[in-house]
Amino acid sequence: MFDIWDRIAAEAVERAKAQSQAVALERKIRAPRNRRSNWTGDRQTLHEIGSVIHGRHLGPCDTDDGETYLRAALPWIVTKAGGFLADDLERHVTDWCRAAVPRLDLGAIRGCLAEAQERDERQRLWWSAQDLGDLLRLSTDERERLRITRIRPAGMTARKFAAYQRAREAEKAKARRIAKGATPREQSKAQLEPWVALNMSRATYFRRQQAGTLPAQIRDRETVSSSPDTKYLQSATGQSHVAEQTAQGPARKPRLSLNVGAVGHAPGAKVRAIPPGHAVALPSPKEGVFEHPDLLGGGEWKQINEVVTAYDGGVLPDALVRAVRDAQRVRQMTQEAVARQIGVSRPQLANALQGRFGLSRSAAANLLVWLAA
Repeated sequence: MFDIWDRIAAEAVERAKAQSQAVALERKIRAPRNRRSNWTGDRQTLHEIGSVIHGRHLGPCDTDDGETYLRAALPWIVTKAGGFLADDLERHVTDWCRAAVPRLDLGAIRGCLAEAQERDERQRLWWSAQDLGDLLRLSTDERERLRITRIRPAGMTARKFAAYQRAREAEKAKARRIAKGATPREQSKAQLEPWVALNMSRATYFRRQQAGTLPAQIRDRETVSSSPDTKYLQSATGQSHVAEQTAQGPARKPRLSLNVGAVGHAPGAKVRAIPPGHAVALPSPKEGVFEHPDLLGGGEWKQINEVVTAYDGGVLPDALVRAVRDAQRVRQMTQEAVARQIGVSRPQLANALQGRFGLSRSAAANLLVWLAA
């Protein structure tokens, strides 16, 4: 019985070993190593320690800090030489000191070697990235200036270093966005808040910007002295801008209203909206549309300007909005009653007066007739 289990375990071990060998062979085939280059991570760390020395002293170290630099570089020098049992270990260390810390004498070099060997016996030879940064007193600015990647800044915990890396990545991403033509976040509308200067809410600002009815957009269109371009005209009316037009078609299909009088519903009737877009398009008067003299405070009739009389659908002009509100106030009618007179729902009329959406051609014709009544 035990022989069977031993044979099964041996077969499992053989299968795992064969699978590991197959994976190693596949990795070797996919990513062949460049045998002409012997550059490793240990050599990179030793090179960065030399960069710190050269960056601080503009060449070899000529101060008393040479012993500190040697203690920091010794683990990687020993590895490059072949270990503590190598015959030419002292020669490798002396050659490095002659090039990097020439003021260090042979006694100090041997003392550092003895200390490193003692740490190796306690399995404490290698410095971590943080310990190496603390030993060299590497600052953040110095690390970025010398492009150090394998040594952390001094006195930085793991959490602080992670936050530091995120901040650096964010700066790089911001630089890439600006290089591609994006607007910096400091210059965005969310930071500048242009709607505060216009005394309106954020949502109203973006709605009017999309509809093209902001004061700056209207002023730009009014101050253009060149002839209008036909690409901004809608093919249906040939008068209004595309941004000020809404798509044709009914917005919803509610039930028809009952008992609609001259000023709205009769008492007791249920309030239901008339389907928008189903208003009967009545012809405008030949003599034009006039406003009541009480609306403007004058003693005689005044004719509405050509912008209002030429309205044929879309977003309402400012003059027409003022005329509708004045007529509603003088005739003492609710917005619900005015909406039913022109054949639209109250929310649709409210959105049209706010400049969010436009009116259909039939509702626009009925609105002009209601103003002239």
